[in-house]
Amino acid sequence: MEQRILVTGSQGFVGKHLRAALTARGISMLGADVPGSGAELPVDLASPHFDALALTRATGPVHGIIHLAARITRGSSVDAQARANLVTIADAPLRIWEAYHEAHGSTHLVYCSTFKTYGPASVQPIDPEAPPQRPDPHSYGSAKALAERLLRIAATRLGSGFAIVRPTCIYGPGQHLHNAIPVFLRACLDGKSPTVFGNGQARRDDVLASDLAYCLLEASLRRTVGAFHAGGERGRSILEVAELCCRAAERLGGPTGLKPVLDADHPPKWWLDQSFDISSTKRALDYVPTPLLEGLVQEAEWIFAGAQPETSITHAPVRSR
Repeated sequence: MEQRILVTGSQGFVGKHLRAALTARGISMLGADVPGSGAELPVDLASPHFDALALTRATGPVHGIIHLAARITRGSSVDAQARANLVTIADAPLRIWEAYHEAHGSTHLVYCSTFKTYGPASVQPIDPEAPPQRPDPHSYGSAKALAERLLRIAATRLGSGFAIVRPTCIYGPGQHLHNAIPVFLRACLDGKSPTVFGNGQARRDDVLASDLAYCLLEASLRRTVGAFHAGGERGRSILEVAELCCRAAERLGGPTGLKPVLDADHPPKWWLDQSFDISSTKRALDYVPTPLLEGLVQEAEWIFAGAQPETSITHAPVRSR
């Protein structure tokens, strides 16, 4: 029987990298995303008319489900947009998983969560199986934390296991250009020193989108159970990340000798300065993170070529096992 995996949020940043990874392995992807996105299954998971059982009838049995679908809302107010996001992030995966169990029997689920389910941690690196219970107070992190809890309750009722993959800061070709790394890279490619907020010493961890796709796919194919971090090779200070962006631009023939400048009047994001244990990911999924400089060169090439979303995959080699 042909292997087929249902992927929600298939047309987004990570979804495109996951599609490339599935295609490279000869696995069919059944993408579910909002109407007009080009997905094989045009569905709005936030709609009150969404029918999870109808989705199971449209696809038949699948090898697994990977839930990516989410809208990242940056405000903290619980407005209509935030409530729709909550449905997509927390209610839809639960309904879909239960529907596949009802229609086709036990079906493995991989839930793509986020490090923003964590708040400040007194013990670092953070253990994915024993995380701090202080999620991001904005709707995105809180909704992901709720989803994890609901899925654990459902797993007990269904008698089925599932995997949670919590990526750190995701970067790579196709990333939104307002985020820190593309801002740094664009400055360097334009011959300007990248600006780092604060004293530059707060730590961050960056995972390449194709590395995250690898972790999600391996967790699905291996039917892995538990919580795992998809992180980079190691955490670095924001200043160090900006310095590596300068070096990535140099690799493409950009200006040499650029160094980041500090802006002490603007503090860094409150959720930075965390480190993450990826030892269980390495063991369970045979995961080896891509060196940050190598990933930054991929993203710099994409930005230099015009930063078109439809070309992102051409600048990101697919990971092999």
